[in-house]
Amino acid sequence: MMFRALIASMFVVLPLQAAAGSTQQQIAAVRMVEAARAQIAERLGADGSAADVTVIGVPEDVAVPMGAVTLSAHALTGHWPRARAGVSVDVRVDGRVVRTTTVWFALSVHRAVLAYQNDLPIGASGASIKLVSRDEDIAAIQGDVIGSEQEIDGLRLRHPMVAGSVAMRADFERIPEVDRRQRVMVMASYGAVHLQTKGTASGMGYTGDVVPVLVDGAEAPVRARITDKGVVEVVQ
Repeated sequence: MMFRALIASMFVVLPLQAAAGSTQQQIAAVRMVEAARAQIAERLGADGSAADVTVIGVPEDVAVPMGAVTLSAHALTGHWPRARAGVSVDVRVDGRVVRTTTVWFALSVHRAVLAYQNDLPIGASGASIKLVSRDEDIAAIQGDVIGSEQEIDGLRLRHPMVAGSVAMRADFERIPEVDRRQRVMVMASYGAVHLQTKGTASGMGYTGDVVPVLVDGAEAPVRARITDKGVVEVVQ
């Protein structure tokens, strides 16, 4: 009986000694995926209910030194949402980063966005543009979308647009106070003498900008500062 008890005790003690003598522990990749997915969910916020998130790149299990393990995902930065996102995950042992891995996701996020109702020419003013709602995967869109028709007040199109295209902020520019080839009021002061005449702007700009203006009857343009919409003052 004593012999059997000794053999039994050996089978219990030896594994414990081996575990105690180990210098590393394995961290399963699934734990890193969970930490990264939690960061994706946090970044999606209210869009999470309309999002399809798929893991497309999983790191391998990692071996780290023995100690208390915590996982922390890096915050996502840059354009969001986007079709592909990599989340870096720090593996910490006793508070010290010992490994960093990356989990990759494919995202699809559907939301109602605004699109152009009609074909539009370059220079069309925001006030004349009609926008309609349509469902779109915003993760596949590069750039910022227009959120409301009020956002394009005082703006004009930089280039022609096709009906159905999503309205983007990059499509627009501010309507200048003075445009190229625009007829302008030209003000000039010479001491106590103040003159007013007409001219044609050769460049575009906003209040405070200096543009070349060809005054009626002159052979060469003068430099004039824009002071108001359609009004410039000759720079001495």
